[in-house]
Amino acid sequence: MNKVSDGDNFKFRVGKGSRTICRLEAVVSPEAIIKGLSGRAPLQSGHGMLFIFPEISRQSMWMPEMKFPLDIIWLDEDFTIVHITKDCKPCKTRINCPSYSSKYQVQYAIEFKAGDADEYGFEIGKALFPV
Repeated sequence: MNKVSDGDNFKFRVGKGSRTICRLEAVVSPEAIIKGLSGRAPLQSGHGMLFIFPEISRQSMWMPEMKFPLDIIWLDEDFTIVHITKDCKPCKTRINCPSYSSKYQVQYAIEFKAGDADEYGFEIGKALFPV
């Protein structure tokens, strides 16, 4: 990916030749990655947040001050789905808030509202393609 800033918007197809398109808001700065979707109203279907990590590694997310449950799509450096964590429950506070980790090293993660991973056909091994 070329130079990306917090708040940049992208469209991706889920799988080669697919007509399914998702719209993503990028976060790249450490502050924006930590904040994620905390405090925001629930997303529309097919809209999510693209986390661009500074290096390929195992990553984890947590849900403090979230207002809705999430699906997390974990992607390698080629935008291929390597893991999916579904229905991550929000926490009202940071105390005893569980974290959700990628099983493998990843370069990207996408957060969607819970249920979108199934609704939009995200599957391990599928790749996302920019539109």
